[in-house]
Amino acid sequence: MVVAQEKIEWQEPLQQQSRERIPRPARKRSQFAKGKSILVLAFIVGLTGTIGAATIQLTVVQGAEVRTLEKEISSIKARNALLQIEADKLRAVSRIESAALAMGMEKPAGIVYVAGAVPALNNQKGAPSIQAATQPTEAKPPTALQQFSQIFTSFFASTQR
Repeated sequence: MVVAQEKIEWQEPLQQQSRERIPRPARKRSQFAKGKSILVLAFIVGLTGTIGAATIQLTVVQGAEVRTLEKEISSIKARNALLQIEADKLRAVSRIESAALAMGMEKPAGIVYVAGAVPALNNQKGAPSIQAATQPTEAKPPTALQQFSQIFTSFFASTQR
């Protein structure tokens, strides 16, 4: 089936079209919307820039603080090493001995016995222990005076602990 199309042209007068369309309010709204979007965009860019600048500034400041603290740590470590060397020198037996002699003390002659109990050391190689080396080979029973002096010194030693 073939259908013919009918062509109809409608012409309206120009005056009628101009009365229906009012372009000015549409333009004002679009300009206001453009201005508003520009202001919002400027605000977002400014806020982002401010946050970025503050972040960079904090990073730089904290980096400088970290560097100063690292320098301080290294100087404290060096000072600690020097103090440790000085402490080792002061603890040296030869220095203590020379200082004691300078104060008028004398070196003891012979064997010096100290009252108190010496813990026994267990040697795995079978070497004689320190207690066995200090005790005489013959075991003599202690006299009453020795027992009394041992009890007397152990009492005062226990009160000083």
